[in-house]
Amino acid sequence: MIVMRGGWVLLVFVAVFVGVGAATSPMLQITSCEIGMYSREVPNLEVCNASIWSYFGMAAGPVLAVPVLVCLISVFLPGRRVAWLATAALFGLSIVGFFAMVFSSKPGLDDLLGFFWPVAFLAVLVTGLAQWVGRRRSGPGHLQRAP
Repeated sequence: MIVMRGGWVLLVFVAVFVGVGAATSPMLQITSCEIGMYSREVPNLEVCNASIWSYFGMAAGPVLAVPVLVCLISVFLPGRRVAWLATAALFGLSIVGFFAMVFSSKPGLDDLLGFFWPVAFLAVLVTGLAQWVGRRRSGPGHLQRAP
């Protein structure tokens, strides 16, 4: 459990780092304005190069905090099931964000969740590694039942 909890603490910091990176990224990351396709929401190059945070303002904060909170759940409630559920939730959030980014005609807050793919993949690594370490520590007879 210590390995898993330590891994999820690390993932909390990675999620915060990714969230800050997403907030400071230019709008061109979630729109088609970099190829000259401007819209009513992103009408010119100035808005296209502005940060996502400056476009959405404080409303972006709670959206960017959701993956961090998912990681924190696994820190405070360590366990294999919780860790795998959190991993699945991170993948789900990333998929929602990716599809919102690709198929939406205008920028939305859900686009920001598409930045969290690295956290989802690291969650698989952390949870799988912690499960493997747990099995190794319990030895080869851990699946045998007592008579």
